[in-house]
Parts: sequence; structure tokens; C-alpha cells
Amino acid sequence: LPPWLHLFHREVLVVRDADGGYLAGVGVKRHDAHGHELAVGTVPAARGRGLARRLVAQAARRVLDEGAVPTYRHDPANVASARVAAAAGFPDPGWRSFGVYPP
Repeated sequence: LPPWLHLFHREVLVVRDADGGYLAGVGVKRHDAHGHELAVGTVPAARGRGLARRLVAQAARRVLDEGAVPTYRHDPANVASARVAAAAGFPDPGWRSFGVYPP
């Protein structure tokens, strides 16, 4: 698995090729009992196949089954991620997130 998926310290959903190679994965950040944020990544060679969309939709269903609310955030400039969000059922509410970080 790519290093970013190890950061979740929980189960992740992945898609592998016929030889077991990693193609795509999704993790769930559990902020609290009610809000869970989805994060997805696909290797460049596997993009355009709908893998991220299916992973995000499956992860969202699991979050809903747990009684929590799934969220999906992306950079507005990331058109591919915006397409994944829309295709998986996450409408764009037009919100922007800002963070405050220590110097």
C-alpha cells in the first residue's frame, strides 16, 4: 500500500490488478462519531476507469451504515477529484475550507 493509506490506522478499501499490484485506495478519517472524511487516490496508469468513484461510493455506504455522515473534500482546481465526488453522489456545495497552521 502507498504510505498515505497507512496514516488511517484502520481498514482501507483497495483495488489491485490481477498480479496484486495496487491501483487505487480509499481511507476514512473518523473526526468524531458523526463525521467521517473520505480520502482516495488512484495510480496514474489506472485513472479513468471509475475505480475512485466506486471506492468512494462503497466507503460512503459503510460510513452511512455506521450512522455517521461521510464527507469528501478536494481542491477546486482538482477537476478529476471533483468528477469523482459528483459521480459518487457528493454534490458541490460551493464551500471552501481554510486552515490555520502554526508558523
